[in-house]
Amino acid sequence: MSDARRMTEPGHPPKKAPDEPEHWLVKPSTSRTLWIVFIVLTVLVAAADLVVEHYRHFVVGGTFGFYVWFGLGSTVLLFGLAKVVGGVLQRPETYYAGSGSSGTAGAPDTSGASDAGVGGGER
Repeated sequence: MSDARRMTEPGHPPKKAPDEPEHWLVKPSTSRTLWIVFIVLTVLVAAADLVVEHYRHFVVGGTFGFYVWFGLGSTVLLFGLAKVVGGVLQRPETYYAGSGSSGTAGAPDTSGASDAGVGGGER
């Protein structure tokens, strides 16, 4: 895959060659299959809660499906926290571009124009 094909406008996904196959995680059939697998696993974990003896460390800890809903609640809480932190830390696409720059702020000048007269000798 060439680097020129991957270069796109900021905020846009890289362009894909017409003959390049679609990634397996992007296919709708894979998404549906993963949902079904995760739902079945959740039901199996909840069903296992009927046969596994739990030691209560607190009152709610011994209720049916506690670990299932605790895990779900923790996941939702962490995703919400990630959205908040991402919103706070997010910077605009032009953050490193500076004012009126072409987006190469901080990059070394490779044009050779700034080297004129440096060194004092001709080559």
